[in-house]
Amino acid sequence: MFTFTHRNPEMQIDKQHTALVLADMQNEFLEEKSGTYYELIADALKERNVIANLEQLLKTAQELGYYVIHSPHWYYPTDLQWNVPPGAIAHYLIGIGFCGRKDPVDLEGFQGSRADYYEPFKKYLMDGHTCNTSPHKHFGCEANDVIKQLHMRGVQKVIMAGPVANICLESHMRDIIEGGFEVAMVRDAVAAGVNEEGDGYEAAMVNWRFMANAVWTTEQTVGKMKAAASA
Repeated sequence: MFTFTHRNPEMQIDKQHTALVLADMQNEFLEEKSGTYYELIADALKERNVIANLEQLLKTAQELGYYVIHSPHWYYPTDLQWNVPPGAIAHYLIGIGFCGRKDPVDLEGFQGSRADYYEPFKKYLMDGHTCNTSPHKHFGCEANDVIKQLHMRGVQKVIMAGPVANICLESHMRDIIEGGFEVAMVRDAVAAGVNEEGDGYEAAMVNWRFMANAVWTTEQTVGKMKAAASA
């Protein structure tokens, strides 16, 4: 059996043209007490210390002044008008009221809800510098303004992390690669669920190895961000 072992040249970053892109920094995914999706990824979050690693990325980006783009996942009552049959995970999420909001502009009931930003991360996400985009509605960022926000900042290189490695984050990665950006994925700042076919985390690692420009640990990523900022 042929095993792919090719390695591309190491991705280099520079602060001016690099952004940290995160998806799903919300209670639904990260809050043990209120998150429902959390149940699917709880073991993976703990195994790789994902929440602490995500915070390290956010803290580093904030301290060094890197662009930060966050793509949240929200649904409104009008989205229940959809009648195209969804895939298995989307069908499941509809049943649990996943990331529901009352309205795009009415925040009643939002504070502290499953759709709200994860409380320990608000000091980064709501610092006036981080760009929180319009929501993604399925998996990727084709339907929101992530790529627009990157282009308008002159970004060329993207560092990516988030709690759903094999679904939302990978779909964002694919869209961003198609948009012409270099992408580095942070392998221990991500989690994924498991089904009867296998481990979603392992599936993501296999795909990222084929597609991404780099797959780094949090420690490697922070070191590269610091080095580029001081260059």
